[in-house]
Amino acid sequence: MLASVTATPKHHLELLSACIIYGTVGIFMELLKDMSVGSIIFYRVLFGLSAIIFYLAITGNLGQLSLKRKKKYLLLLGILYVLQMFSYYSAIRYLGASSAVLLLYTDPIYLTFLAPIILGEKNTGRTILALFLGLLGVFYVTRPEGGFEQLEFGSNYLKGVIFGLVGGLFSSGVIISVRFLRNEYNGLTQLVWQSAISLVFLSPFAVTVPGQVLASNLPILMLFGVLITGVGAVFYIRGVAGVSAITGSILTLLEPVSCIFFDYTVLGNPIHNGMLIGSFFILAAAVVVSLDNFDFLKKLIVGEKIVPSKMISWKKGLLRVLYK
Repeated sequence: MLASVTATPKHHLELLSACIIYGTVGIFMELLKDMSVGSIIFYRVLFGLSAIIFYLAITGNLGQLSLKRKKKYLLLLGILYVLQMFSYYSAIRYLGASSAVLLLYTDPIYLTFLAPIILGEKNTGRTILALFLGLLGVFYVTRPEGGFEQLEFGSNYLKGVIFGLVGGLFSSGVIISVRFLRNEYNGLTQLVWQSAISLVFLSPFAVTVPGQVLASNLPILMLFGVLITGVGAVFYIRGVAGVSAITGSILTLLEPVSCIFFDYTVLGNPIHNGMLIGSFFILAAAVVVSLDNFDFLKKLIVGEKIVPSKMISWKKGLLRVLYK
């Protein structure tokens, strides 16, 4: 018989810490001056990847980075990772971190359409409900306070909305790619290789940064990379392995909540009512799509033990956090 999974306070703390760390992305984007989105991503990934490799080296786990089958999907994952990050960070620049992170959480909408085509998974009442909730959320988050008639063509607001929605699309592509690779490579191995691949595509942006600009931003870039890609990823992987499905689903929603909190309290960016309403619907969609089925939730509520075989599928809905 399979043993039940028992969460510890340490696992909860690690997962909470990871989500709070991911929520600081808006602060770093505000602190980095005179750098393009592409160059910021390159150096963030560079320093983050260095931290992860150092972690694997001191723990004696470098061997897990060996390449196996499905190498072309690793390449695809790296490309989708670059496109997701570029879209997400561009949305932050134009729209602010609060709206950008919520639009990134629209990937259940895209997965509802893409999963049956690519993965052969059938839509259920659960996925249709998630689609409906997600679309409602997008409507409220993207709607300006004065209504859509106030939205000017070519405005920064519209650019931010487009980048945010495209980021959600690429995020769904990342999740689908991870599904193909999960039996060959664990989460940390995938993160290392997709980061290495992304550096190749982002290298042209790195050489365009003037030396003086790079020097002035270097301390922040190093902290950004180590904290988000290094510490955050390790905490996330360690934490998510030891919590139950519903607990993991709820705790990882702290990431957009903390992003909105930092955006409002530290950066002083306003939060309109539509954003709050939209965040409720989008995050509700994320919870719904992360649950394998409602019988699983019922068993969890009445206190039946959860075995590992029941916890596999919910993690795919949380992978967006790992790939920030």
